[in-house]
Amino acid sequence: MDQQSSISLQNAWNAEYRERGKLYGGAPFPLPNIPKGSCILDLGCGNGKHLHPMAAKGWIVVGIDISEEAIAICRGISPLIIGDACALPFKDASFHAIIGIHILGHLPEQMRPLLINEAFRILKYGGVFQLTVFSRGDMRCGKGEEILPFTYLRRGITTHYFTEDELRGMKGPFQEEKVSLDSHTVRFSGERHIREHVFCTFKKV
Repeated sequence: MDQQSSISLQNAWNAEYRERGKLYGGAPFPLPNIPKGSCILDLGCGNGKHLHPMAAKGWIVVGIDISEEAIAICRGISPLIIGDACALPFKDASFHAIIGIHILGHLPEQMRPLLINEAFRILKYGGVFQLTVFSRGDMRCGKGEEILPFTYLRRGITTHYFTEDELRGMKGPFQEEKVSLDSHTVRFSGERHIREHVFCTFKKV
């Protein structure tokens, strides 16, 4: 990611986590079945919501996020790194798996392939990259300023809403293993809304 884009993204997420970061709770997302002792990267770890469930599986977990405000919230869980997902500060073949929950869709379109290629580079052969993104059936799709098709700007942060086929097309050097859609109802202010995500697992072979 170029320096200006990286700084803008970092500033937006710092503001978000400074104001609202501790509000991101709820149950953790499904995690892959990976053996104990595996080295796992939580890519875009945010406020650390998934770090404890990952560690509870017996994994060796590293968390990285571009926002120092996010890292400050989950301090006490180590190791934690402030860094750019498109220029990861790790050696080739460092991890057995990478888990990226709601990170790909927050990147500018031209930066998404950089993240995919970086994930491929730092994964061991046989390793998996599990991605979670918002689907176009989600309650917030269409909310905010549309800056590109199905990409909306809210509070200085962009969010792109994917189709299953669109996410499959992002695999780059990976092999696509599995893509699935999860849709469930949540209640806000007494009203029911749909939360919808696409889960995807890419494998390095």
